Amino acid sequence: MAGRRSGGWRNVVSSIYIYEEQRWPHIDFGEVADYVAERLPFVRVVSRGPLLESAVDADGSPDRMAACLAGAKVKDFNRPLSREQRPLEGELAYERRRLADRGNNVYGLLYDAYAFFDICRSIIAGEESRSGQLHVVFTNQLIGSWDCADRRYHARTVLCGSPAIVSISGLIEAPAKAPGYYLARRGAEAFGLDQESRMELADSFADDCLGLGDPRLTEVAKGYAMQAIFYRLTGEAFCADAGCRLYNAHWQRELLEAQLGGDHEYCREHEALLQRLAKDG
Repeated sequence: MAGRRSGGWRNVVSSIYIYEEQRWPHIDFGEVADYVAERLPFVRVVSRGPLLESAVDADGSPDRMAACLAGAKVKDFNRPLSREQRPLEGELAYERRRLADRGNNVYGLLYDAYAFFDICRSIIAGEESRSGQLHVVFTNQLIGSWDCADRRYHARTVLCGSPAIVSISGLIEAPAKAPGYYLARRGAEAFGLDQESRMELADSFADDCLGLGDPRLTEVAKGYAMQAIFYRLTGEAFCADAGCRLYNAHWQRELLEAQLGGDHEYCREHEALLQRLAKDG
């Protein structure tokens, strides 16, 4: 596959590795990999298990990975992460327990996106980190980046690069929900509703936003994998067309419309690029 800068491909990609997140068993990662292989027929697409857990299994102990994750955790949303922060023993114990319990999801914790990126990059074997290889890591970790303008962290859906990180929790939490949702949630909190009642409240807004266990997540995951891939191929991950799967959605409804709505998946320009790639190989 030849990379071209002018109106087309910037980088060569021969293999794409897609890492599943087993804490989200209702997402069909095999279907995501098949979709990528269908749209990019001349690229070798490989499905793999969870990246972090594979490193733990290779080490024979969760200690090193637990220390890395604890060091990447954002403790104060209003201060940038210090790479010199020393995790407390309780934080290390928590990460060890979570790594051991592979059915346990994470809620409410934010990890610095670039620190998490460094963790993932350190795991990938040297022979698979060459320029022709792209790794797309799906994770349940909620990741965020520091915004110098308003001096706080913001949750992210995807961090493009090599490897690329797609946060499934971020797909649910990062794009803003409809204003009515937040008003209803504040009312529920004021009345002291239990967790089950709050989940029912979230379900009542299902048409406007993704939720836990949402059957639409598999389809959404396909679009965000393609955002990471397009960034590697062209240097641009996002599209200005709100009807294109590469649209950078800031609201949940925008996300759903870009990934699930309309009669076409991509705008004319990006569909033409995909067709050209399928033809040229």
